[in-house]
Formats: sequence, C-alpha cells, structure tokens
Amino acid sequence: MVTLAVLAASIFAPSAHAADRLLSAMITCKPEFFTVLQARRGSFAPVRIVPYEWPSNTPHVREAKDVFVEEVTFARPIDVGGLSVLEFSQKTTVQDDGPSDFRWQFEVAASPSDVAELLITQYGAPLKADYRDWVVDSEKVREKSGVSGSLLIEPGEAGATISCRLYKAEAGGFKLPVAAESFGWPQLGPPPLINPNLLMNALAQCRSDFFERLAFDRKAFGKLKFKQESGPYPKGRDHASPLTRVEFQTPVRAWGIELTGYIQRLQMVNGAPGLRWGFQTRENSANLMRVVALRTGSSWEDPQGWSVDFEAEATGYTPSPDLGFDEGFVGCTTPLAAGKEPPKPVDFFRNEDTGKAQ
Repeated sequence: MVTLAVLAASIFAPSAHAADRLLSAMITCKPEFFTVLQARRGSFAPVRIVPYEWPSNTPHVREAKDVFVEEVTFARPIDVGGLSVLEFSQKTTVQDDGPSDFRWQFEVAASPSDVAELLITQYGAPLKADYRDWVVDSEKVREKSGVSGSLLIEPGEAGATISCRLYKAEAGGFKLPVAAESFGWPQLGPPPLINPNLLMNALAQCRSDFFERLAFDRKAFGKLKFKQESGPYPKGRDHASPLTRVEFQTPVRAWGIELTGYIQRLQMVNGAPGLRWGFQTRENSANLMRVVALRTGSSWEDPQGWSVDFEAEATGYTPSPDLGFDEGFVGCTTPLAAGKEPPKPVDFFRNEDTGKAQ
C-alpha cells in the first residue's frame, strides 16, 4: 500500500530529464548552470538561506582576500540525476575591490567514489582518483569539451561535495546571482541579520545604539529561551547581580562568528555601577580577538591597547577599551549612570512562543 508520504514524494519529485540537465550543466562549471538551476528552483522549495562571511575577512585592507558565502539547505533531500542532494553553497572571493573567483557546490549523500562513478558512466566525465578526492584528468579533458577542468569531488560532512570554480579571467562580466534568485525566497528558519556590520561595529565600540540594532534585527534571532542565572561572578568584579541569558535556538552568523546567545549582568566595578553585556559564541577568546582585530583593521598590544594598522589607516578604527573577551564571550562592561535603568532584553529580543524569563 502506497503511503501518503511516498505518494507526495512521487508527485513533487523532479523529472529525470530536469535532473539530468542540471547535472550536465554542473559538470561544465559555466555560468549557464544558474540558468538551468533557476528554471527548476520550485523543486527545491522550501529552503533556508544563510549568508555569512569568513572570519578571516579583512575589509579595511584592499589587497586582502575576503570570502562571502551563501548556504542553502532544503527541507528534504532532493533527487538530482540519481544523487540525493542535501545542500547547495556558493562563494565569492573579493580582492582589490572586485571579485577574483566564484565557487559553487552541491553536497550529496553519497561517497566521493560513488559520485565519481555516476558522473563517469552517465555523463562521460573524465575523472581520476587523487588521494581522497576525484579530479578531472587533464590528459582526457580535451576529448570531453563539455567538462570543466575545475570540476572537483571531495569528501563532505554528509557524504561528498561536487564543486566548480570560475576565475575572474574566465567569468567575463558574470557575477553569482544571490541565492534567492536561484532558489526562491527562503521559507525555513529565521531570516539573516539585515546588516551584521552595523550590529557588530556598535558592539566593538561599545556604543549604546547596539541595543537599537538588536531591536531592529530581532526577527533574525528566531526562537529564544530566557534564563536568570546566578554566579560564578566574573574575575576581578567585587559584586554582581544574577545574569540574564538569552539562548538562541538557531546560531546567528555575524563577522564569520556563530552567535549562540546574549548575556547581560548588572555589577559593581570598583565601587561604581556597571553593566556587562554581549554575545555568547562557540569561539575561544583568542579567536574572537583575532576576528575583531581583522574586522576593525587594528591590533592589540599590551599595555598600549588597540591601534589602527598601517594598511588599514584609510577606513580602520579601534575597538572600545571597554570591549572584553572571555572563553565563548565577546562584549562590553560599561558604566551605568546613577538612577538609570539598564536595558531590558525582553524589549529588544523577540519573545514569541518562548514564555517568560526562566
């Protein structure tokens, strides 16, 4: 007896012709691939799209290579030419104020050798094994004019990745379309931050408009859990109140960092009232300091503190001396004027379906 799930899958599964055409376009590694992809984008819906940057990006140094990524995940595996596709991602590398190369890839639920066998037998791709990867055989690629020499199959998190690379010299005026053009407007998960740079710049400089940016971007933080916790108190603090913790059900990306929550605590510092606030992350303090240094174009030296790097003098800036780093935390400790109420996390974070603070 055919179940409803199987029947639905058969109704909405893409046709073999469309899948074959998409894989045929993929192995050419040409811009026309995106025309084919957009023509059948309905078969991938619904999707979640997560844009982010590499944590090594250095925007204030013109000669540096900055990488921008969009990841597209699907509600279910998608059959493409006999391969079960789990995810799509695309990367643009920018250098000297312009793109230097483009990359895109499918992640599939199959081993690299199984993917290679399928592409060899059904599509005539001239592939050969290269340790754990499969690459195009340069001696045979000329015989297969439709196969790109940049086609690469590598081990992936869930199986294998099939990837392409297009350099600036080959691309002409081509630019990667944003993922929403290829797959449609995302319907899964919370939306990305509207402008992560504005939010993180305000954090790095410990400015009060940080809280306005949180409220403006509240939908990006998705479902939340509010908690009140006491101790342990931060080192060097002579008094601290219970900590308010806001946990993000889905990590939020900014500056290449995965933000997992927000914390806030009233505390006395050297006898004066202060407020400790900032993001929880999955990174250690050294990595967090490195990311902030690269993103602001500055360096830290003890005891001088922050200074702008020579290469970033045109646009770089220094973080606030109130900015601090702990294991899994980047944030500020700022004075709180006498009689002034601290900001309330429930006012600038979305709190739908999460209940009251626990």
